[in-house]
Amino acid sequence: MLTQCEVLAQCFERKPRQISLVYAVFQAETGLRSQLKSAHFPGHNSSVNCGIKNVTYLRVSRIVFPLIFLFTQLAFSAGELCEKALMEFPGPTNAKAIQKICTETLVLDSCASVNKVPIFHWDKKSKSEKAQKILVFSLIHGDEVPAGAVVRFWMERLASIDPKNTWRIVPILNPDGFKEKTRTNINKIDLNRNFPTEKWDQEALAYWKKQASSQKRRFPGNAAASEPEVQCAMAHLKDFNPDFVVSIHTPLKVLDFDGPKIKPPISQILPWKSLGNFPGSLGRFMWVERKTPVLTVEWETDLPHSMKTFEHLQDLVGDLAAFELKAAAKNSGKNKTVNAVTTKN
Repeated sequence: MLTQCEVLAQCFERKPRQISLVYAVFQAETGLRSQLKSAHFPGHNSSVNCGIKNVTYLRVSRIVFPLIFLFTQLAFSAGELCEKALMEFPGPTNAKAIQKICTETLVLDSCASVNKVPIFHWDKKSKSEKAQKILVFSLIHGDEVPAGAVVRFWMERLASIDPKNTWRIVPILNPDGFKEKTRTNINKIDLNRNFPTEKWDQEALAYWKKQASSQKRRFPGNAAASEPEVQCAMAHLKDFNPDFVVSIHTPLKVLDFDGPKIKPPISQILPWKSLGNFPGSLGRFMWVERKTPVLTVEWETDLPHSMKTFEHLQDLVGDLAAFELKAAAKNSGKNKTVNAVTTKN
């Protein structure tokens, strides 16, 4: 059985940043200082006391070290969860790139599914002063698995370049639904009908019954933002404060844009078509009510013959975001139409 010191040493070797932070707090709170024999941690340029000579240290260590160990296991599980999940998506992938990306994933405090599965995200910051912030959600519907192949390719590509825009990607917003391969979350609620849009209480259930014929897979829930996955999405919207939001779906084969009136970009990948927005939908919540543009990428069920298609699709997103959409949004009420694509990502 490993000693407490050996456990902590292994933790430093695997997750030095997180554990050094926890140990710093531990030292500050207990007022302990290294006076006895110290052990050096691999990959870390500091040492920490591994001796246990007084009762105070012993009592504290019995509480703190298990907490540190639990913290590291959670950190490991999030990275391992990321790697396992991303490798499940169809299509070719770079295992080494995914492994590296997953060591950089993060989880917001409020981001876990109904079944307490961490909802991880990955950030790629641009060095450009003109960068727009693009927030990407994928697998809000757990049965739309090919959407994951799109976002995984985007992550791999971003990891290898210096992008013109700053990206935050949430690959699996609905991990319970992804596991069960259901559109809804584990509570059988359609997350893309659960956002707290204005008049949700009056409109959401009525729309579901009349327009969606009470289909179980489109049930909006009994209360707005009742689902932890939606609460997680809202936390990202607040924390990241995006200029542009992308939601990746399947299988309708269109680009559905909720935003200012623009001349559709020339695209041979997917046709540009407005599908409208609905009570409780992300498009209504962000564009209609908050004037942040939302592009819904409705991919098809089959993957393309070449991953260049996903590359062009990502560039198109970057082009749209790089354009001064916020300025165009201010003029949208005046029925102005503007040309969108002017730059390359």
